Amino acid sequence: MKLAFYLGCVIPAKLPNYELSARKVFEKLGVELVDMEDFICCGFPFELFNHETWLKMAAYNLALAEKQGLNIVTLCNGCANSLAHANKLLKEDSKKREEVNEFLKKYGLEFKGTIEVKHFIRVLYEDIGLDKIKENITKELSEFKLATHTGCHVVRPSEYMDSFDNPIKPTKLDELVNITKANNINYLTKNLCCGNTSRGLNDNVSIELLRRKMKDLSKHEVDALVTICPACYLQYEMGQLELKTKFKEVYNVPVVHYPQILGLAMGMSAKEVGLDMNKIKPKKIIEAFK
Repeated sequence: MKLAFYLGCVIPAKLPNYELSARKVFEKLGVELVDMEDFICCGFPFELFNHETWLKMAAYNLALAEKQGLNIVTLCNGCANSLAHANKLLKEDSKKREEVNEFLKKYGLEFKGTIEVKHFIRVLYEDIGLDKIKENITKELSEFKLATHTGCHVVRPSEYMDSFDNPIKPTKLDELVNITKANNINYLTKNLCCGNTSRGLNDNVSIELLRRKMKDLSKHEVDALVTICPACYLQYEMGQLELKTKFKEVYNVPVVHYPQILGLAMGMSAKEVGLDMNKIKPKKIIEAFK
């Protein structure tokens, strides 16, 4: 399987551990990732206040992948949401497709609607499959207590995320974590929004959502919170430093990317999956996978 690898903006700048672990896992599973040097921002930040700009930016990326005949895989919930939304809209709306293609002409591109956009976990779940992933598990993580956080944009709105998962109570990430045999706990604030997108609009709401999650997780004494979204990851990891400064509250809940956990279960070391790059170290996990 060959896929166009869409990294987006945040991951290359701030989260090399997410990229590293995802590349390692995909390589182990026989997926060839094609780096597209001309990819630009997915347009997600513009969608709410400049629809035309957002659609052109997303279409540019889609057309680049189409030109190579490759489906897109992305590690970012927001990017997956933005590109999948634009892809569906342009496939269904001939007028918008004509307008966008007029714009794309100057770059020698054309949107034809021939590819799909999928988040990393959707490729794992649908295209690779749980059975094949299980075949590559060499070490069970049963000694570790983990909690999951799927995030909002990878499942909602379901009409253009192809109803991949339950939009209210998603389960696919849990299934993928359960493959590792980790102790995957259920907790009260499991499906609470991380609050990242409220930053700059209502910081009080953002930090209160973060605070509620951290208080809940600290009661369970988890070894790590597993995420699949760069925005959620940063909110939970860097946000804990904010809580320490603002409220003098110390939680020290390690936050990890799902491919880091999967990579460990596939026999990789903590360093190979970039756990040494995590700001809040999952010390118990690192010690077990030196």
